[in-house]
Amino acid sequence: MYIDFYVNKLGFELRFDKEVTPGLRWIEVGLPGRHANIGILSAAATPDRPAVTNWATLHTTDLATTRAELLTRDVEVGEPVSAPWGPFAMVTDPEGNQIILAEVPL
Repeated sequence: MYIDFYVNKLGFELRFDKEVTPGLRWIEVGLPGRHANIGILSAAATPDRPAVTNWATLHTTDLATTRAELLTRDVEVGEPVSAPWGPFAMVTDPEGNQIILAEVPL
């Protein structure tokens, strides 16, 4: 589920996928050509800590186009919000974690 969402829907590349201990699977994804990774651990692996909002932010130079493209991939993307620092929308992953999709100038 995570791999499908982050790789096939958001466009990240899979960098690590291994069961590190019985029942605990660790996945890392990253944007192609970038060094930073996002580590993903299923909420089922930590039942005492349900999904929470993590304030990760992805940038785009065209929020409307990026949002429309993600919607065609069945990604849950909220309506754009206008803010003094620029427009943004919230993307929600399969376990309810949210990612900010923010428009930034070129």
